[in-house]
Formats: sequence, structure tokens, C-alpha cells
Amino acid sequence: MLKYRLLWGGLFYKKLRLVLSVIGIIIGVSSLLLMNAFGEAAKIRTLKEIETFGPEVLMVVAGNVRVSAGRAIQTEITTTLKPEDAEALQKIGGIRFISPYFTGDAIVRFAGNTLSTILNGVNEEYLILRKFSLEEGRNFLKDEILSYKKVVILGNKVKAQLFGKENPVGQTILINKLPFKVIGVLSPIGIDASNADQDDQVLIPYTIAISAVYNVDYIRGIFISVEDPSNLHFIEKQIDSILSKRHKVTEKNKDFTIVKAEDILQAKTQTTNLFSSLVKSISVLCLVVGALGVTAIMTLAVNERKKEIGIRKAIGAKERDILLQFLIESVIITLLGGIIGVVLGVVLTLILLPLFNYPLIFPVIPILTSTGLTIIFGIFAGVYPSYKASKVDPIVLLRSF
Repeated sequence: MLKYRLLWGGLFYKKLRLVLSVIGIIIGVSSLLLMNAFGEAAKIRTLKEIETFGPEVLMVVAGNVRVSAGRAIQTEITTTLKPEDAEALQKIGGIRFISPYFTGDAIVRFAGNTLSTILNGVNEEYLILRKFSLEEGRNFLKDEILSYKKVVILGNKVKAQLFGKENPVGQTILINKLPFKVIGVLSPIGIDASNADQDDQVLIPYTIAISAVYNVDYIRGIFISVEDPSNLHFIEKQIDSILSKRHKVTEKNKDFTIVKAEDILQAKTQTTNLFSSLVKSISVLCLVVGALGVTAIMTLAVNERKKEIGIRKAIGAKERDILLQFLIESVIITLLGGIIGVVLGVVLTLILLPLFNYPLIFPVIPILTSTGLTIIFGIFAGVYPSYKASKVDPIVLLRSF
């Protein structure tokens, strides 16, 4: 019983000092847990984003495109990619779906409501190719694409802003002052691998987009889905060869870029892993600093409690008992900080992940990692002061009092 009283008495001998040493552990553990959770959530979000731009999909973009930080950034736009190029690529064996596309800004109006959104001109294979499902209505018909029909499919946010909870199918809206009949509404999609909000868009036939809405003779790109992802690189070479011949360009002055899902995924994963590793390193450093703080506090406590140690050893306490007492004290201090840090980290995770639009996950592995590291650092933090306390000579010490 005396042993436990001495233990608790030693822990709370200097309350402010105890609080300060615990704070370092709390910061280290909570930040480590939080950053682990963000890292895992980022991986899940990246995989979810890439679902609509899967491993079997590639994109031909007019101009030069650079993949940076998981985003396809267009550095140069050209007007040389034509609908006829998409028709020429359809002859390649192994292509499952293909859709020309043209994208631009649009002003959409209905019943006094006006909003600015993104317009994407596509064909009837685009929704299947991108794995977009419909909440209401239907997909485009091939005849509607070929006959320049003014029909539109609304993104989920556009539908909500224009119609609220009302079913818009069959209604007529104005897109850049031209009337379009609503034939469908996309299910909620969110942000995809291109970092575009797929709920904030309207889809119309690409034929009417380039002829009537924007009055151009070119397209912005071509989406392609292959039957077998293992043949992707072979088909990519064929696409490159056909378009280079059609455009009369070489590798040096090429006016198009082929972007694959794996390029975006690889770049985004590298960026996420780099950021996650950097923050984890800082978090572990916080834990090390916290552990060094505990070591300093415990060493100071040994110097201040030499009389207590001397008396205990004089009445029969062994070096092992003294060593164990101070080791337990340091572990309890770090565990106290660790438990508070875990609770704080979990609370922050539950608040911040949804706030920054990350998928909500319960960080089981980060909790176990943080707890394990806390115990390890606690043991290491207490080794030196515990050893120093166990080596106190009671005869020399008591003689000085």
C-alpha cells in the first residue's frame, strides 16, 4: 500500500510540471492519429475518384496536358482535334466505347432561376463509359446525337438548384438562350479524378454543342474505353500513330495528349503519400520531444526525491523496486498523455474529415499505432531516470541530511 502511495505522490508532486510534460505527448499522439486517419481517408477518396475513370479508360486531349499532384492540367489548347478523328479511332480493334466531348461554360435558366455551370457535349456511350448512373429519366439515343436534337441531362446539383425536389424530366430549360428538353438527371457523383465536380454540369449531344451552342468545328477531346485493360498500352500506341498521321505531326510538335487513369492515380498517390509521410514524421518528432520532456521531468524528480529514495532503500527497498517505481511513473505519464491524445485525435478526426470532404473512417490502426508508440516512448523516457534513481546510495545520501 505504501508503494502505491509513494507512486501517486511522486506523480503529482509537481502538478504544473506533470501537465506540461503530458501536453507534449498529447500533441504528438493526436497529430499522429489525425494524420494517419487523413492519409487512409485520402487513399479511399482517391480510389473512389478513379472509379469513374477506371483502368480501362483513357482520354485524348487536344493540346498539351501535364499530370501534376493527381490532376490533369492543360497547358496548351489546340483546335485541331475533330469529330472525324473519333470516327477514325472507332476502327481500332479492342475499343469498347468511345465518345467525343466538348466542354465549355454555360448559363442555364429555368423559371427565373439562373446559374453558371459546365456544359459537356458527349454522345450516347459517354454515361456507360464513365459509369455514371441516372437518378431520373434516360440516356441519350444515337439518333438524338446524329440529328442534332436539343436534349439535356442535368447534373445533380444543377437539378437541385433549378428544380428543387420537382421532377425536371420533360421540362424545357434555356442553355445560352437556346431551349433544351430535359431527358434525365445524373445520380450524385462528386469530384472525379480530373478534380471536376461531376454534379455541377449539364450534358448535351456533342453535335449540337459544337454546331449551335459554341459554333466551332472541333472538339476538346475523346474518351475511350477498352475491352481489356491489359491491351491499353498497345491501343494507346495505335491511337498515337493514327492521330499523328491524320494531323501530320511528329513527337516534337504533337498537338494532342493521351492521358491514362493510371497516370493520374500514380501522381495523386505519390503526392498523398509524400504529404502523409512528411506529417507523420513531424508527429513522431512531437512524440520524441514529448518523451524527452518526460525524461527531463523524471530526472529532475529523481534529484528532488533523493531523500525519499534513500529512506526507501534504507528500510529494505531493492534497486529493482526503485527502478520499477520510476519506470512505471514515466509510463503512466506517457499513457495519460496518450489516452487523452487518442480521444482528442478521434474527436478531431470525426469533425475534420467530413469538414474537408474526406470519407469518414474510424481510425482503428492509427489508434493502435499511437498507443503502441506511446508505451514504447514511455519506457524509453523512463529508463535513464529510473536507472539513476536505483543507483542512489542511501548511506551517502542520509549522511548529508
